[in-house]
Amino acid sequence: MPYRKHFFIPLFVIIILFFGKSYAQPTWTFDPFGKEKKPEKYEEKLLASEKTADKKFTTFRQFVQNSTTHYNYYFNANNRINAVIENAKISNKDDYAKLLPFYSFSLDNTASQQVELDSVIYKATAGILLHDLRSDWVDNMYLLIGKSYYFRKEFDSASLTFQFINYNLFPRKRKEEDSRIVGTNESAKSNVLSIANKENRNIIKKTFSLPPSRNDALIWLARAQIEKAEFSDAAGLINILMNDPNLPIRLKNDLEEVNAYWFYSQGIYDSAAIHLEKALSNATTKQDKARWEYLLGQLFEMSGYYDKASDYYAKASKHTVDPVMDIYARLNDAKMFRDNGNVRELENSIATLLKMARKDKYESYRDIIYYSVGRMSLQKPDTAGCKVYFNKSIRYNIDNAGFRNKAFLQLADIAYSEREYKKASALYDSLQLDDPSVKDQAIRIEERRNSLTNIVTQIDIIDREDSLQKVASMLPAERDAIIKKILKKYRKDNGLKEEDNSSGNGLITFNNASKEQSDLFGSSGKGEWYFYNPTRKSRGFTDFKSKWGKRDNVDNWRRKSAIAIKLNLNNNVDDPLDNKNEPVAGTNTIDSSYEGLMSNLPLTPEKIDSSNLMIAESLIILARLFQNNLEDYIEAINTYENYLQRFPDKLLDGEVYLSLYFCYTKIGNTAKAEYYKNLLTSNFAGSKSANKATNPSFTDDPNVKNPAVTKRYEHIYNLFIEGEFSEALDAKKKADSLYGNNYWTPQLLYIEAINHIKEKNDSIAITVLNNIILLYPDSPLKGKAETMIDVLKRREAIETYLTSLEVTRVEEDKIFISENNTIVIQKAPEKPVVVKAIAPVIKPQIQNTGAVLTPPSMMSGAFIWKPDTAQYVIMILDKVDGVYVNEAKNAFTRYNREKYYNKTIAINKDILDAQRSLLIFESFTDANEAVLYYDKIKKAAPIEVSWLQPNKYSFLIISAANLQVLKTGKDINAYKILLNNQYPGKF
Repeated sequence: MPYRKHFFIPLFVIIILFFGKSYAQPTWTFDPFGKEKKPEKYEEKLLASEKTADKKFTTFRQFVQNSTTHYNYYFNANNRINAVIENAKISNKDDYAKLLPFYSFSLDNTASQQVELDSVIYKATAGILLHDLRSDWVDNMYLLIGKSYYFRKEFDSASLTFQFINYNLFPRKRKEEDSRIVGTNESAKSNVLSIANKENRNIIKKTFSLPPSRNDALIWLARAQIEKAEFSDAAGLINILMNDPNLPIRLKNDLEEVNAYWFYSQGIYDSAAIHLEKALSNATTKQDKARWEYLLGQLFEMSGYYDKASDYYAKASKHTVDPVMDIYARLNDAKMFRDNGNVRELENSIATLLKMARKDKYESYRDIIYYSVGRMSLQKPDTAGCKVYFNKSIRYNIDNAGFRNKAFLQLADIAYSEREYKKASALYDSLQLDDPSVKDQAIRIEERRNSLTNIVTQIDIIDREDSLQKVASMLPAERDAIIKKILKKYRKDNGLKEEDNSSGNGLITFNNASKEQSDLFGSSGKGEWYFYNPTRKSRGFTDFKSKWGKRDNVDNWRRKSAIAIKLNLNNNVDDPLDNKNEPVAGTNTIDSSYEGLMSNLPLTPEKIDSSNLMIAESLIILARLFQNNLEDYIEAINTYENYLQRFPDKLLDGEVYLSLYFCYTKIGNTAKAEYYKNLLTSNFAGSKSANKATNPSFTDDPNVKNPAVTKRYEHIYNLFIEGEFSEALDAKKKADSLYGNNYWTPQLLYIEAINHIKEKNDSIAITVLNNIILLYPDSPLKGKAETMIDVLKRREAIETYLTSLEVTRVEEDKIFISENNTIVIQKAPEKPVVVKAIAPVIKPQIQNTGAVLTPPSMMSGAFIWKPDTAQYVIMILDKVDGVYVNEAKNAFTRYNREKYYNKTIAINKDILDAQRSLLIFESFTDANEAVLYYDKIKKAAPIEVSWLQPNKYSFLIISAANLQVLKTGKDINAYKILLNNQYPGKF
């Protein structure tokens, strides 16, 4: 081997000396120091770059210059820039639950390594200045400088550097005239524009140098333009390179990568996926390729191509070395199977993940695995199973706060949906709202926390009083036994001696927490000490804290922390007093002596009445909370009816019947609603509650008459109309909790229903529309609600019909290029147009010295009044969401079909500006005909679009020319002046 090595070196030198007629960079000079002078003792000394024009570039000089530039400068600078990228990749932490960034590093991380990038620029600049500018490595050094600026996020400097390479380092042969223009088809045989240059490199060039960097610089220039959001410039450059016949094959994948990045940066994910798929071979490592495969799975999933998404998730799982990506890839792959209806594949994926959880190498990721299995179980759906897996995720979680919060949130939402409100309250309280994993849902969680806290308080009061009454109703011997049993358990739980007779000064709480002791130092099954096992240490810390809370370093801490023991809501104790109550403010502690416990029992009629009064009040408060805060009408009904069963004589002047009538109406049970309405009107005729039932708009509540309240509901209406649906629903819920649901108007109900239809919540929308029919039978919206319900019930059939409908478009003009390169336009066959005779209209023109002048009254700004031309009627909608613009269009289409069945009036949508939309009714032969239609449509609008307030829309007539002026200048006041000059006071 040494012999061969020494043999090949002189052989290459000989080849260079004899066949060294090669290409070089153009001869050009520059002042490397700009306006700054060299140090005095170096003023006469010239750099190698300054001698470029004075020395011949012989083969030997070329060899020396190339070697020193390459190995002394380029090699080191390139390694440093690669190290910067590698460090940025290490610092990057991907969240596989979200759409991955395009690259496995962020420019923020690269820019933070400014010292290293500065050294790259310094090294590359030195490599240029200290060597002949005709070296084969000058363009490569400039490319490194441009990349350094790019990774420093100095995109303007990067773009200038890449442009410099493009314009000044265009390869030319020796002694070739510098007259060619970059980016022309001057020398090309075809008419295709070319900005790249061919790379005809011989074997010597391929062995001792890199390809010219000019083509690379063009692609990097497009990448810098994307970062600067100059998408049009980047698109132009990319499109030219895509069709450039001179672009070398080696850069095809680089161009596909940049093209994919261009689409990705603008959220066009289907196109991004197509181009990224072609650029996969550009990944530098196996892990980078697996990451791009995972991203492709996400992009195809978001674009609806579930089969391809599944394929790439499977590839990512197979190729990745990151176990977290492996878990998420399997989870997302299982989702794709679920989307295809293949439940068996979903079960196989769950089994695979559970098998992974049992392997030692995945021990640190068991929390993620079990959380993922829980999510997949929800898709089956298997609610019972997913609860088990989410609890396991929490148990195996060591220091991953994000997944702990996610698991708690899933369990809390499940408990909330199953109406286990006490458990849900405790789980929501366990969440850390400042954690990024739940921060986007913090408002929803906080609202539920507050509502559930109030609900749990009332439930605890009811449970406590029921328990006390149950114990009080026992025989004296049984009552004494249960009291002594409670005291005994209390002493045991708090470390008191069995014979310790409490003095009566201690405090006792009812606690149903499990007191089973676990051996923290027991065998872990691996033959290792407890403190060497981080999983068991973390579990021991969690168990201790959940049982005893955070204790101070003080004596007798067990006794002092007894009242802070958390409730375990999953455990049930047989004793009637032993699992009932969470501590309630003001009532959570009692005297720990036998006499103290006995004194709290309702053993006298007075105490029983007081206890019943507390239960009655709590039941009503609880029912109202269910009805107004949670809008859980089922639980509200159950609570109201429980109240009626227990306290049939306390009907609160019919309010209980009214609330039941309202709740049954909300869930669509009209029979029960009518039953309670009849009870209300017959037993409490003339009462406020009866009046509200028969006339929903009735109210004698001073709050409702308050202008501030009216303004608040008008604000909610505007939020709905302007498309802020989630904010409107939240504001409505808060307002109703203060002023009652009965303040709803049919307009608010109708626009709420439209929002639910948009979200495809048809069952909820039908319930809301039924409320309009029941509560507001005289409203003009009743008929619309009935029609909407009929359409929603047939929605699936209608959508299926429209999907399968084949529509033949009108043939368009065809454009093609003939053999002699001339453009030919073939017009589509036109249908004969029937021209309607138009009655002559007096033209308001004044003859003056042969010229036609327009009187001032017929002009306003750029608008000119021409009544004899065709006119439109336009409806201007101010701050109205597109959903309601469509609904208004549908309403007027129905109106025209009924009222103008013998005339075709097309309605088109348009936009005036960011806040105002247009409905254009076209067309009318002249101004007089348009005005007639304007009068009728304006009069019909309060009925046809009764859910829109009059201040949300207005009507005008306008010609096509004036409409274009209006859309350009937006000066609607100037146009109204023109109209009012012609029709005073009409517009």
